[in-house]
Amino acid sequence: SNGQCKDAADWAKEFNDIKTWAAQNPNVPEAQFNAVKLFSTSDCDALMTAVPEAIKAGIKIWVGVWNSPDKYGLEKQQLERAIQNWGTDWIAGINVGSESLYRKDTEPWRLAEQIWADVKGMVQIAYGASHIAIGTADTWTSWENGNDNSAVFEACDVIIMNGFPYWEDASVNDGLQKFQEAIEKSRTNAGHDKLFVIGETGWPTAGPDRGPAVASVDNLKTYWKSVGCWLLQQKNIPWFWFSGYDEPARESEVERNFGITSFNGTPKVSFNMKEVCGL
Repeated sequence: SNGQCKDAADWAKEFNDIKTWAAQNPNVPEAQFNAVKLFSTSDCDALMTAVPEAIKAGIKIWVGVWNSPDKYGLEKQQLERAIQNWGTDWIAGINVGSESLYRKDTEPWRLAEQIWADVKGMVQIAYGASHIAIGTADTWTSWENGNDNSAVFEACDVIIMNGFPYWEDASVNDGLQKFQEAIEKSRTNAGHDKLFVIGETGWPTAGPDRGPAVASVDNLKTYWKSVGCWLLQQKNIPWFWFSGYDEPARESEVERNFGITSFNGTPKVSFNMKEVCGL
């Protein structure tokens, strides 16, 4: 984002961009890039402007419901409003909160209650969409903490893990191993039988070095090839890349440069996964 709210035309452009990425992989079902993940339902009236364009483009939305006390009521209202307007077929899944355990923004019991009673109660019971998976998104360190967060595990249909080897000061050449270790630690505590989704991973292209972790376009390409290609081969782990576009309005240099494309949509990597991954 450039700091301005997106209108319908902005969403339509981005969804059409994503469709062009997918079009490079006509015979690779795993690389169809057919869903996006939003972090808020209410910021900039996001669902109201994005959902109609997503439906037109054949893109599903993984809905983020921000659960801070000052926004949670409005976030639920906007989700319900979108369901009332367009049903639930456009929803890929829902996370209540994003790294709220990691930041200690909420108590585990309260987050579990928000998932169980509030959002599941609305979506799965009141609107009958029992097939939609609902959980929360958090870091692997939060999922590893099985004792304190057991109530959250129980409430979640789906475990959504965010993992960034860059933030762990890892060399990009160690990125895949670090990422795989984070997944295993998360799944060991949450249970391998529970639906598991990668909510965020990626590598920045500018910003400060963190020891051996160097932000650069070359390292993004390396990480995309190692982690992205590995993810394509996992039949039971849906994933989202952070993020689709650079965000020049973000505060820090590194946060502004996590896009897999530049702000204007110029790709930093190849989306032809047959060539990238040797499929």
